[in-house]
Parts: sequence; C-alpha cells; structure tokens
Amino acid sequence: MTAKKPTRRSATTRRPAAKTVAERSAVTPASEERAQRRAKQQALQRASRRPRAGAADSDDAGGRLFVSALARGLDVLGAFRAGDRALGNRELAERTGLPKPTISRMTHTLIQLGYLSYDPRSATYQLGARALALSYAALANLDVRKAALPIMTELAEASHLHLGLGTRERLTMLNIESCEGNALVGLRLPSGSRVPMATTALGKAYLAAIGDDERRLLFTELRKQHGEDWPKMLKSIERSTTEIARRGFCLSTGEWRKDINAVGAAIVPPAGGAVYALSFGGPAYLVSPQQLLEQHGPALAKAAKRISAALGA
Repeated sequence: MTAKKPTRRSATTRRPAAKTVAERSAVTPASEERAQRRAKQQALQRASRRPRAGAADSDDAGGRLFVSALARGLDVLGAFRAGDRALGNRELAERTGLPKPTISRMTHTLIQLGYLSYDPRSATYQLGARALALSYAALANLDVRKAALPIMTELAEASHLHLGLGTRERLTMLNIESCEGNALVGLRLPSGSRVPMATTALGKAYLAAIGDDERRLLFTELRKQHGEDWPKMLKSIERSTTEIARRGFCLSTGEWRKDINAVGAAIVPPAGGAVYALSFGGPAYLVSPQQLLEQHGPALAKAAKRISAALGA
C-alpha cells in the first residue's frame, strides 16, 4: 500500500488569523460612549433603589449597609462584662467566637483609638477612657433612668429587696440601674450585669411588652439557643404574658436560679420608643411566691406605671 500524501489547504480555505490582543482590546469612540451611558444609567438606578428589608450580604445577615469589620470591633468591646477586671486574647476569642488573629487586629485598633487599654505584664485588656466616656454619656442621657431611680430607691428601702431596671441586649437583659435594700443578704446585680431573657422576671416582662414582629424574631433565636429546653420556657413566657395582661406583673420563682424569686413589670413609654422592664426580688428564703403575688408584685406594677407616665410628661 502506498502512503497517502497530506493534503494542503488552498489559500481560499484557510481560517482567518486570530486577532491580536491589541486588536481585541481596541475601543472605538462609539463603543466607549455607549459604555459610559450604560454605567451612568446603572449608577442612577443603584442610587435611587431603597435598601430592601432583610437583604443580606454573602458575609453576614446585616444587609448591604452592614460593615462587618466595625461589627467585629464592637463585638470585642461588648465582650467585657460587669465584674471583669481584664481579658486576654483567649477570653475575647471565646466570648466573641472570632479567631485569635482577628482579635489581635481588632484589639490593636481599639487600643490605638483609646477604646481599650493594654497591660503588657499580664497581656490583658481593659476598657479604655473613650469606651467609659460613651457608657457614662449613654447612662446620663437615659430619661428612663432619671425617672426610675427615685421610685426604685423608695421601693428598695421599703422592701429590703433588689430592684433592677433593664432592657434587651441581644438575647440577654442588661441591667442599666440597680437599687439594693438594706438586708445583709440579698440579690446583688450591679449596673452593667446581664441576666437571661427567657427565665427571668425581667426578661419575661420585656417579652410581654414588645411588638409581635420583634417577639417572633427573638423566639426564633431563643429556640436555637435553648434547644430541647425551649418548649418548657415558652410555656412559662406565655403564662407570664397572660399574668402581665391581667395583673400588670409576672412571676419567676426558681426558674433562673432555684434560690431566687422575683416579679417583673414592663415600662412602655406612651409616645413609643424603647421598652424597658423592672424586676423586684431576692433569695427564696426571704421572699415567698405568696409575698410576691400579694405585696411586691402590685407595688412593682404601680411603680412601672408611674415611670411610664413620667416618660410621657
């Protein structure tokens, strides 16, 4: 057999030569003008578009305007609690859920800005002067604190029990003011301390007073947090909501801690705004459920109404 000779393409059947990079990237004046018009039109559409409720970035669930780096820095500041002397990188990482390299970058920035101070001997951090200035400014400007403090002091001195004024901080209740009775033994919860939301009188009173949408979102998060314990907690919260609607206060007897009994009432400003809650309680051997129901609960409900009315004055 004879080998076939390779056939040659004729000049008329050859493929056209590929364009060079320079030829492909060449822009004519007409195409450049069209691209500029398109870019301007898209920019106008973006500028006129309202942010969508619940829109989320791929990095977080905060929406398009959410700044993740700022949120991480604020999480570091929020990790400090009442009673903490100083925290190291390990404690901050555990409380925030952020990796240690991120904690190192955040703390370095916060030190430079004066929101944290650093002790090189113990390699720990404390809240700095600028963070303290913000805290004092926030407390000084709280109208509810000004209205509540005289009434709370009066009740604490008469009952020898602890009174707390709080509001929501994520899934906990933050004490923004506390008044202690004169009893040698009592419930000590200083300003700045946090207590659970789902099992305390303070938290259940707050949940009873907020709007349906906020309550629904909180229930979703609390269900995730408490797992199999949530159905029992939910029944107690629903019972407390009924109690507040009927009597103006709710009870928590041994739910948060077995040795603590308390009542709670909500403070709702007449003109709207943030909802607060009052709690009134102490050790179980000093204050019985019957005393809370017949004496301290009605007194707390009246105090909450007085404070709410003062906020609308």
